[in-house]
Amino acid sequence: MRPPEDDYPEILEGVIAAALKHGIDAGAHALEPIAYPPREIEKRKAVPRRTMIEVYRRDRWHCRYCGCKTIFPPVSQVVGSLYPGMFPWHRNWKGGLTHPAVISRSPVIDHVEPGSTGGPWQDAENMVCACWICNGIKADFTLDRIGWELRPIPRSDWQGLTEHYEELWKLAGKPDPAYHQSWLAILASTS
Repeated sequence: MRPPEDDYPEILEGVIAAALKHGIDAGAHALEPIAYPPREIEKRKAVPRRTMIEVYRRDRWHCRYCGCKTIFPPVSQVVGSLYPGMFPWHRNWKGGLTHPAVISRSPVIDHVEPGSTGGPWQDAENMVCACWICNGIKADFTLDRIGWELRPIPRSDWQGLTEHYEELWKLAGKPDPAYHQSWLAILASTS
């Protein structure tokens, strides 16, 4: 189940109606519930791969927002190299050249309290496994702001298909060795 719909269309419809009927100030008042003032966000270092894997494992490779199982992207890449006509994979997720499972089930790190609102950027306790779709929807919003709740860590032995990764990579003929060996080393060192 995906998170509930937001009410952006209705609010923006109200903003437009208020602005056209009562003026710009009335539109601004109607926009207040979803106001998102621009702010400068300092450039931050990327989350280290080791931390990413530790968070994914802690969360059992499940999105903490919608609860879906996620699949380790390098595994999807290897499956794509084995079955390019049936499970296309493109490095930049190009439309038509990337299977929908890659986009909908790839995990990303989400900061529960966004860094843009002062959340601790490098604190793993502020990070959760999120599917790419939920992460895109949540964006820089707090959970309160969008009415979401963080799901508990599931009781599950799901591992994002990482348990098959090395054997599958070998079956595929060890494509892109530097990339995959670096991920395999991190997985082995964090188990």
